[in-house]
Amino acid sequence: MRRFILNALYLGTALISTITRPYGLCTPAVRGIPQSPLSNTLAVSREPQSLQHTRYTRIRVHGVDDFKKLYPLILDYIREPELASSVKEFVFRSHLWELRYYCETDQTEVLRAQEDARDISQEHALFQLVTDLGIEESERPDWVKILSWMKPEFVAAQEEALAATNRSWEISRFYHRGNTVFAHHAAAILLLLCPNIEILKIEEGSVIVEDILRRNNYGLLPAAHLQKLRHVTLLPTSDPILGDERFYIHLDILGMLRLFHRLPAIESVSVDAVWTNYDAGYIEHFPPATSNLKKIHVEEFTFTAGGRATSDGGSAVMFANIIGKALHEHKSTLRKIDLDIDEHVDRYEDVYGYRHADDESGHWEGWVDEWFMRDAEISTGPWMVSELPSTRPYGATIGSMHDFESLTHLSIGIMALLGALPKSLEYLLIRGYERGKVKRYDDQIDEFLLVKQDRFPLLKEVHGINETIPIAASVEDPDGNDGQLWRPPNMDDEWAEEL
Repeated sequence: MRRFILNALYLGTALISTITRPYGLCTPAVRGIPQSPLSNTLAVSREPQSLQHTRYTRIRVHGVDDFKKLYPLILDYIREPELASSVKEFVFRSHLWELRYYCETDQTEVLRAQEDARDISQEHALFQLVTDLGIEESERPDWVKILSWMKPEFVAAQEEALAATNRSWEISRFYHRGNTVFAHHAAAILLLLCPNIEILKIEEGSVIVEDILRRNNYGLLPAAHLQKLRHVTLLPTSDPILGDERFYIHLDILGMLRLFHRLPAIESVSVDAVWTNYDAGYIEHFPPATSNLKKIHVEEFTFTAGGRATSDGGSAVMFANIIGKALHEHKSTLRKIDLDIDEHVDRYEDVYGYRHADDESGHWEGWVDEWFMRDAEISTGPWMVSELPSTRPYGATIGSMHDFESLTHLSIGIMALLGALPKSLEYLLIRGYERGKVKRYDDQIDEFLLVKQDRFPLLKEVHGINETIPIAASVEDPDGNDGQLWRPPNMDDEWAEEL
């Protein structure tokens, strides 16, 4: 975790296979399910849908009720593109279950055969749409078939088929899968159709959506999209197993940055409760200085460890000196820093006097891909935080902060704090200090109190010296410590209309 979290911070110094077939909708034979009443007439129903004329400011793609709104919305935006200009926020959280959860049955084979035989030759508007948006020619028929999956007459046919089979498990899963695959493709299209999106909240794991966003980010589509996108929030997976709120999320943060980091208006990418994604591989070495931004100001930085367990029972090990180097890159703009990491700070130097080597770079050459090389071609500067020059002694701490000229608020654990603070400081909170427990910390606090009035004339509020403020604790038994588990605040993500 330390590598990609800290390299993500360091990247801020300069920046801050589409699968188009409804995979898992099994392939076919016959028996046990009545023929859909529309199966022989689907190509005949070409009546245009009426415009909804609804001006949404927020679109959500989450459950089946959301899915049903997407097809008519796409038609609205094709016929009257100006309607799409009101959308400022887009929420995508729809996990696509893996193929292994689905089995071929006689019933689903019949449905799959009917779906494969469906005529889409008259879907001219959808064909023109995917052509204009830059979907490759060989993929367009699959996209059109999937995007037309939720036409009203097809939805009615699905309901009839479900009723005729008493909503059998196999048939229900087939349609659920088809609805979700449709939603992923529809979400990708809508992201390109809405030119004024400023806020995007997105769940990792959609090959379809991520492929479109990545191609847009690297300028590989016919037109540039999401040029006003400012804030991105990476959402926890909605998978019923992987999304267990007792545990940290295994998320490839730097890999997800590839979807947005070159966009011209991007300001922030946020995520909570993250753990190392062991499949990230070379993505840990993300070439910095590869966005369209030339400069970024980081004014506030909060990093807290604890509050959830890890799915494999492991724990994070963090090197405070690496965090210190990353923060030092923003020493002129940082106003507030809140670090609650003492539970995971490497302690070997405290015990053995050992200074950690700064080289964490490892070997990446055999693990690069097309997107890595596109960034590497324009990257400047060191690729790893640890390769930044050491401008001060660090030891097992974040190092001196005397030259953080804008810093007014600091909250930090006693282990990570070296002692040299800036004169601009107005608020100080120290976690984990208990007098008489560690002599070195007592000496450090006594020195601070001796010089406080003269050296820190602006410092009006100090906490954690006369009272012990606990550090964030690890959760080792999530079933027995439910009260300690961190949970995200409720997210306001309902569909919203322009007032």
